[in-house]
Amino acid sequence: MLYTRNFTIAARFGFTLAEVLITLGIIGVVAAMTIPTLITNYQKRETLTRLKSAYAQPQQAIKLSESDNDELGGWDLTTRDWFDRYLAPYLKVTKIEFKDLSDINSIPYKQISGGRETGLALLRPGFGGSNVYTLLNGIDIISANDYGKGSRKDLIVDINGVNSKPNQFGKDTFYLVLYPEFGSTFMGMRSTSECRPPVEGNPGRDYLLTNSCYSYACNKRSRGMWCGALIMTDSWTISKDYPW
Repeated sequence: MLYTRNFTIAARFGFTLAEVLITLGIIGVVAAMTIPTLITNYQKRETLTRLKSAYAQPQQAIKLSESDNDELGGWDLTTRDWFDRYLAPYLKVTKIEFKDLSDINSIPYKQISGGRETGLALLRPGFGGSNVYTLLNGIDIISANDYGKGSRKDLIVDINGVNSKPNQFGKDTFYLVLYPEFGSTFMGMRSTSECRPPVEGNPGRDYLLTNSCYSYACNKRSRGMWCGALIMTDSWTISKDYPW
């Protein structure tokens, strides 16, 4: 009699197979809805952390180099070995030379719109190839061998390395410009021979998001060279309208 009573109580507070399956189904639906968001949020945090490092390390190297090589404004940036001479010793890097980063058998880079990027002089044929400098944390800095005979120097930073996908501007690839007058900053923050922002050093997010100059803007229809500048303008955050 006691056994029967305990069995009845257990049955009363148990779950049927149908109830268990329904519960598991609900858990599965919730997981399917939330896990992609969690993954995306993690990727964004990781991107911001590594991008800050990719931005800060060249600036720190410039300061260290200036103590040995005088101020940046006096550096000879017209030589092919300018990066090896002025920055590499202060970055702790390993160096690999690519003959052509845009060759069909080499490493392709994509615009933020998704199309293949072939317009950048650092990545296309005819400029003597590019050097890839790998930092200790796996960030790669790409510098063309003989592009830019003038004072401005362009650098591409790939925050997870050239051998890791997506190799896409605005996602893991960003554009830095080195100016003798100002140091290094993200492309779009200051004037170049191609584009002139409305305010030097503070172009505003609308300019970086929508301006049509060479399709450099940071939106899903453009190439995405100004995405680093947009992130910095937004106080080092990836905003809701960022074309992730």
